[in-house]
Amino acid sequence: MASYPRTCRLTRPSEFQYVFERGLHRRVQVQGLFARVRESSSSQARLGFALSKRSLKHAVDRNRVKRLTRESFRLHREQLPRLDMVIITQSEVAQLNNAAILQQLDILWEQLSRLYPALKTTPQAKLTV
Repeated sequence: MASYPRTCRLTRPSEFQYVFERGLHRRVQVQGLFARVRESSSSQARLGFALSKRSLKHAVDRNRVKRLTRESFRLHREQLPRLDMVIITQSEVAQLNNAAILQQLDILWEQLSRLYPALKTTPQAKLTV
């Protein structure tokens, strides 16, 4: 079972700044969501959020998008390229139901895998005791 450990999260402002630095990132967009991405300094894909009250006025909507995105990321993490990703929303995502959001996230992960095939992560060897 895949997990969502702290090492897979963007947590510090410097990590977000690294992704947003001008001219060095790429923007990938699907309906209602887009991701700013940059090659990760880590050995795996990492995820962060920049959800504004302007695009999603209600906290319940922001939390729903974050919850669904984390779960989708957790399930697809091992197939994703080594990228730092910041997910940003547009107001139209509030009108989408959960299944539609998950479908858009699947499309987003697929686009990232196609755009960055050279950055695919290799599965970690599992230790047996």
